[in-house]
Amino acid sequence: MNIIDIHMHPLFNFITEDDLLKASEEAGVDYGILLALDLDPQNLDRPEVRQMLLQRLTNLYVWDAEVVTKIRDFLQSVKTDNELVANLVRKHPKRFAGFGSINLAKSDMYVEEKMKEIDKFNLRGIKFIPTLQFFNPMKNMDKLRKVFEFCERKRKIVMFHTGCDPFVWEMPELSEDANPKYLKSIIQEFENVQVILAHMGCYSSRYPGIWFNEALELGKNHENVWFDIAAASYIVTEKEYVNKIREKIGVNRVLFGSDYPAVMGSDIKSTVEEVRETQHLTEKEKEKILGLNAKKLLHL
Repeated sequence: MNIIDIHMHPLFNFITEDDLLKASEEAGVDYGILLALDLDPQNLDRPEVRQMLLQRLTNLYVWDAEVVTKIRDFLQSVKTDNELVANLVRKHPKRFAGFGSINLAKSDMYVEEKMKEIDKFNLRGIKFIPTLQFFNPMKNMDKLRKVFEFCERKRKIVMFHTGCDPFVWEMPELSEDANPKYLKSIIQEFENVQVILAHMGCYSSRYPGIWFNEALELGKNHENVWFDIAAASYIVTEKEYVNKIREKIGVNRVLFGSDYPAVMGSDIKSTVEEVRETQHLTEKEKEKILGLNAKKLLHL
C-alpha cells in the first residue's frame, strides 16, 4: 500500500532532518509534502493586529507583556522559510515535494515577491494559515485573488489551515479566520485551482470537529475542494464522522496527513496505524485515503 503524507512540517527547532527521514521510513511513507509557514512575530506590533487580538480575547485571556512574549516566541519557533523547504526537496527529490507559504497580512509588494520566490523554487503549492498569519480571507480578497490567479496559471495547489491551533489559538474566537466558510467565494471563482482544507475544519483539542460541517459543505458543492486528516485522524476512524463524509462527499478527496511533528505524543507511524486499523473504513477506502487520492491530486 503506497502511503503519501500530504501534511508534514520541517520544524527544526523541535526535530532534526534525520528525525524527519526516520519517522517517514518507520511509517512506510513513500512520499511527503513539506510545508513552509510564512510567519512574522513582529506582526504583534502592528496596531490592527493588536486591536483584533484585544477585541477577541476580551474576558477570555489575560493580555499582558508576558503573553505577547510567549506568542512571539511561539511564532518564531514554528516559522519555516520557503527556501528551507526548497532545499530539503532538492536534497530528497524522490521523498518530498514542497509547498511554500505566503502571509496575506503583508503588503501587495510582499505577496508578489513571495509568489516569485515560490515559482523560482518550483514548489508545488502554497500553504496559508490565517490563525498564525493574522488575516481573514474575505478581508484580504484582492491579494488572495492574485495568488489564486498565479496558482491557476502555474497549476499550483492551495492549502488552507482550517480549525483552531495550539496555545491561545485553541479559543475559537481567536481562530475564527480559519473557518472554511470564508473560502466559499474564492473557491467558487477559481474552480480550476485545487484547494486542500487542512484538518477538514476539525483542528481543536477543546472542540473536536469544530468546523467539520462547514468544510463538508464546501466539498459537497465544489469538486476542487480536498481535505486532509492531519491532527484530526478521528474523522476517518469514528463512525459518526465517516458516515457524514460518505453521505456528503465520499472518500475520493480525503487525504492522509500526519502534521508531524506538530501533534504532541503522536508520530506518522501511529497515525497510519489508526487509519489501517479502523473498522469503519473498507480496505479500498483506506488505500484511497493513505495514498491513491494524493497520487491523483499530485499527478504522481
